[in-house]
Amino acid sequence: MNWTAIGAISDAIGALGIIVTLAYLAIQIRQSTLAARAEAVNRSNTSMHEVRTTIFSSAEISELFYQGNSNPDGLSDMEKLRYRMMMLNVTDSMIDLYTQTQVTRFAPEAWNTQGVALVRRILGTKGGAWFWENFSATYPENFRTEVEQILGGDG
Repeated sequence: MNWTAIGAISDAIGALGIIVTLAYLAIQIRQSTLAARAEAVNRSNTSMHEVRTTIFSSAEISELFYQGNSNPDGLSDMEKLRYRMMMLNVTDSMIDLYTQTQVTRFAPEAWNTQGVALVRRILGTKGGAWFWENFSATYPENFRTEVEQILGGDG
């Protein structure tokens, strides 16, 4: 065997090593992406769970949430402030789910089921409408457009 043949065999082995390495890296990147998406789903679910737990863990907070959703004009200034803080937390959970869907492309069905239902159930109340009318400008335009389509029956 001459040196040219040995060099060609070495090049072929080197190329095969590179292909195997690239395939291994592609598998690792895919697994990492799946893990990141699963974590995003978990984070969104945890956020919504924490909001619900906060509301139902106290009769006073549950009552304020119910009254705020039913008749925000009947709340005192301090109750309106507390209700607004609750609604910010609820809406932040909504935007987290929406953003995860848009940015990471994880489980679009999560937004289309959980997120859309949450928008309708919460922001579709009298208090939700009051909150959205007064504080929606704090959210990104693409999220506002999505919410307004849902509330308008187009979502």
